[in-house]
Amino acid sequence: MNNTRLNRHVKVVCTLGPASNTREIIQKMLTAGMNVARLNFNYGTREEHHRLVNNVRAASEKLGLATAILGDLPGLKKRPDVSIKEAFKSDLEFVQTQHLDYIALSFISNSRQVTEVKELLKSMHYDIPVIVKIEKAPALDDSEAILDVADGIMVARGDLAIQISIEKVPLAQKRLIKAANQRGKPVITATEMLESMVRSPAPTRAEATDVANAVLDGTDALMLSEESATGKYPVKAIEMMVKIAREAETAYPHGDRLRDAHLASLPEINDATARAACQMADQIGSKAIVAFTNGGTTALRVAKYRPAQPIIAVTPSQIVLRRLALVWGVYPIQQTCPSTLEDIFEMAAGVAKDLGVVQKGQSIVLTAGLPLMVSGSTNLVKVHVV
Repeated sequence: MNNTRLNRHVKVVCTLGPASNTREIIQKMLTAGMNVARLNFNYGTREEHHRLVNNVRAASEKLGLATAILGDLPGLKKRPDVSIKEAFKSDLEFVQTQHLDYIALSFISNSRQVTEVKELLKSMHYDIPVIVKIEKAPALDDSEAILDVADGIMVARGDLAIQISIEKVPLAQKRLIKAANQRGKPVITATEMLESMVRSPAPTRAEATDVANAVLDGTDALMLSEESATGKYPVKAIEMMVKIAREAETAYPHGDRLRDAHLASLPEINDATARAACQMADQIGSKAIVAFTNGGTTALRVAKYRPAQPIIAVTPSQIVLRRLALVWGVYPIQQTCPSTLEDIFEMAAGVAKDLGVVQKGQSIVLTAGLPLMVSGSTNLVKVHVV
């Protein structure tokens, strides 16, 4: 068990590079709190990326930690005058051979381009969540429509600042995070969060405040770029980001988010069940929410309502396990799910006890679907006293 991960809702995405390309360093980064490894396809060769994938997987397996790998594809950034297929297909074919967990699309301008990438993926018989980087002014203008078709977004503040002017970025960040939160889709806040730690073992006060504000805005994940890829202190940068995030989370307005949840609620059984689980856990002070999820959507729905409790996501799928490493508040574990309700209740209690989040006499809230483990059937919520 890793108490740091269980006690932290916001996730940390780290870009890998020359400063962080060995299995030993990656293992230290995972221990420090990295949840997602980012491969920047703007740099390096296919062979180098392949080695990084192998090193991340090996280090994660050794530590028993769920870790997602995000492939950040340059696409239209490098080839702005070609079609979507020409811009992305070669990288997507490589990503498919490496079994990555997410892709990020660069220099997207509108939702139509995202749909074209998804159609390309469908023609390749390839299912992978698509994160859209909001870094162009037209993408910001079309962000609502982009969020409707994407699986998540990244607030890429560097290029966005050039496009819309720097003073507009903070409010754009808040608006994008809020829009993603309302849809229950992951949002990553990126660019120069701890930039001074490329060279210095400590951040500036302004950087610490920037990280804290992103946490309070509701971001799912914070991203390190140069700090972890080429900087002198990749592990220290992660430790500092985790430290700041955990401190900021002590002031996170879970109750306010839950009271305002009707603004984001949908007239669907799945959504209502997830919201009810969070409301019950809040009202009776449960120690954890245990979500049994086949495809990951149950855990995503619970995370949408930002409960104070850790969300323990139990899934039989290794792929879903890794993908949930990006999602706010979710601690994923892989288990073959039982076939009866009584066994589900017993497993939920056992998992929570094994992780040390609940003791005898305390309660957990569990949510699942009937029939059991059928994707998209979340309709059960139960309070269980251990």
